[in-house]
Amino acid sequence: MSRTRRRQPERRSSRGGLEPQTQRILDLQETAGNAAVVQLLSAVQRDNAGAGHRTLRQGSTGDDVRELQSSLNARADVTTALEVDGIFGPITARAVRELQSANPPLAVDTVVGPRTWAVIDAGPGVTDDTALAKKVFDRGAAAYDQGDYAHAYDFFERAHELAPRPGILFSEGQALRRLGGRRGEAIACYEAYLATGDPARRAEAEGFVAELRGPAPTGAEAVDTAAAKAEFDKGAELYDAGDFAHAYDEFTKSWELSHRAGLLFSRAQALRRLGGRDPEAISLYEQYLATGDPKQAEDAAREVADLRGPARTGIEDIDTAAARAAFDKGAVLYEAGDFAHAYDEFTRAGQLSDRPGILFSRAQALRRLGGRRDEAIDLYRAYLASGDDKRRTDAEIHLRELRTQGAEPR
Repeated sequence: MSRTRRRQPERRSSRGGLEPQTQRILDLQETAGNAAVVQLLSAVQRDNAGAGHRTLRQGSTGDDVRELQSSLNARADVTTALEVDGIFGPITARAVRELQSANPPLAVDTVVGPRTWAVIDAGPGVTDDTALAKKVFDRGAAAYDQGDYAHAYDFFERAHELAPRPGILFSEGQALRRLGGRRGEAIACYEAYLATGDPARRAEAEGFVAELRGPAPTGAEAVDTAAAKAEFDKGAELYDAGDFAHAYDEFTKSWELSHRAGLLFSRAQALRRLGGRDPEAISLYEQYLATGDPKQAEDAAREVADLRGPARTGIEDIDTAAARAAFDKGAVLYEAGDFAHAYDEFTRAGQLSDRPGILFSRAQALRRLGGRRDEAIDLYRAYLASGDDKRRTDAEIHLRELRTQGAEPR
């Protein structure tokens, strides 16, 4: 039984209706074989993959430059770390050269055209976490040297997630100790370092743990009272100097030695002046009020009312106006660089009004403040989940930086 051979349709030339690209593929298949066709299609796919982006070069500015910078930061094959500022300057050009050199056959010309965008859009692929950790750690070291201990901690924390080395735990402890106000976390970092058995910074870590813990209670009232007064006096000096974070630590050490009611008030005062930690400050003021001590009861009650802000009434016009007033106060503080108290005001605004933009503003304040990476990530996620598109691009870029780099100080 013979099979009927299926008749092949006649091929038309490009003049007869076939697209020139299609005709080229058919001619190539006939003359050079399928392998050549695959190579051609791969090249077309690469070109098309980056076709949705504007070509960028030194001097370009805008959101697509920020997207480029953020994407390059996430790659281990680019050693240069970038500030995500939307300006394609010489440092961004250097990072682009590194990317192009690491991904042949890209031309090393610092021009980000379709093929370079295609490599970027494809993602970093299998990454060298150790190399990426070094880039992130170096950013943390630079922040630390500049006295920006909050963002240094964020960078170090991310570096440790990528490459859990003992020395990075020690660096996390150092950043938190210098930052102040995070005494328990700093102790935990040093103790985690000591638990690794690494000998390099053991003596230093043990000394810092002892310093952070302060004198232990002896049970002898006179001895403990004297030690508590010494710690309190140190805290008072720091408070008067405007170092509210370390003042809080000293007042807390004093409280651990002598549970005097006034120490609760002092701790609350330090946190209120520090900013960004209203719930803790409110809790301490309320603990003080619960002791029945009359000396600063009026002040404590006033501070609690101020920190809580106006309660929601359920009347939309009233609540919206109150939220606007709190938000405007926060915006002034944000512009002045007081991101901690700006966050407090934005949070009060959010308690009165459910506008998505307030979530974004709270996240911005925490990102600029530093040291609160997980909370900032959660707020950016909540903003994106709201469906609001006004700051979507910004939120996505900031979120990627926090996830891949740990921090974005700007």
